Amino acid sequence: MPRSVLLLPILLACASLTVMAGATIAPGLPGLQAHFADQANADYLSRFILTAPGIAIAVSAPVAGLFADKLGRRVLLQVGVALYIVAGTSGFWLDDLYTMLLSRLLLGVAVGIIMVCTTALLTDHFQGAERDKAMGVQSSAMAVGGIVFIAIGSVLAQVSWRSPFLVYLAPVVLLPLIYRYVTKPPASLQVQGGENEKFPIGFACLIYAIGFVFMLLFYFVPTQVPFYIQELGENSPAYAGFAIVCSQIFGAIASAKFFWLRAKLGHRRILLISGLCMASGYLVLSQAQSIEMVYLGMPLIGTGLGFNFPNMSIWLMSRVPSTMRGRASGGLSTAIFLGLFLSPFLSQPMVNRLGQEGAFFMASLIMLVIIVVPVTVALMRKPKLV
Repeated sequence: MPRSVLLLPILLACASLTVMAGATIAPGLPGLQAHFADQANADYLSRFILTAPGIAIAVSAPVAGLFADKLGRRVLLQVGVALYIVAGTSGFWLDDLYTMLLSRLLLGVAVGIIMVCTTALLTDHFQGAERDKAMGVQSSAMAVGGIVFIAIGSVLAQVSWRSPFLVYLAPVVLLPLIYRYVTKPPASLQVQGGENEKFPIGFACLIYAIGFVFMLLFYFVPTQVPFYIQELGENSPAYAGFAIVCSQIFGAIASAKFFWLRAKLGHRRILLISGLCMASGYLVLSQAQSIEMVYLGMPLIGTGLGFNFPNMSIWLMSRVPSTMRGRASGGLSTAIFLGLFLSPFLSQPMVNRLGQEGAFFMASLIMLVIIVVPVTVALMRKPKLV
């Protein structure tokens, strides 16, 4: 069966839901915290409303990957989207912080399913250079989705902190499209698994570790920047939303240019550039004396993440047998969203002890020590590695 021209747009729309899961409600976090201020630990728990899906994704993604490899991607993708709609919109009417956290965990299960199936379907249907372009466009679409959903969330958050939860109704239109247009890959692209196929555990763990670190540090942005901007004297959620949108815009541009950059530099050098961009962005935030300085730092952070997301996925999938891509994608999703979930455990104690500026400086230092310096040393020893 020939591939539908609608297949890629549908999969890109599904991929954007993974960003929408958290970004949509980020501008309303201060209002949410104020609403639940009488509950114990509201400052921590309000941030976990944003990041709670991460732990559910981390747990559910490997299971989803196994089911995707064994049972097929399309039906599982529809289940994930349906659960996403129900769990996402529940925040609009729930009035207990702990029940809301439970609904966000269910949203995380849905995101785990969607992320695994979308990545596996893309690598099933596209090969070689076409796959590189598709994965770059996927990351760009995720960033663009973040821009749109954060912008909508910023506007709705000025009405009420609850209003952004209504955006989770949007994926209803995807269900019939997935059923009609998402198919199995052509027979010529299907590779049957052999007994000698092995999963590259060591290499996969390295990519998973990179994904974990990047997301651990990136989520300093949506969990801390809205509060940082309040400290700088701007109380409107629109300012926080615009700051996060800045990172998403440059992330989208970077992802769209990934294919060109990979052809010239290779995976390791792109990783180095990504780390340098994020470290520089957090250094700028740590020195911010005005909201304009925040806006200067956000594009650097977004660019770093925009280059690294397709880089990790393609680097990993190029080494994994086609029959194991669901599992590989599940592992990467686990690493990325475990970093998302754990980010407040790192950032909030830093903020409490060092202030917002100190926390952003530490994020810059961590990126330099864990990513930039080791990759630089590796390239100096073996400069021809790509």
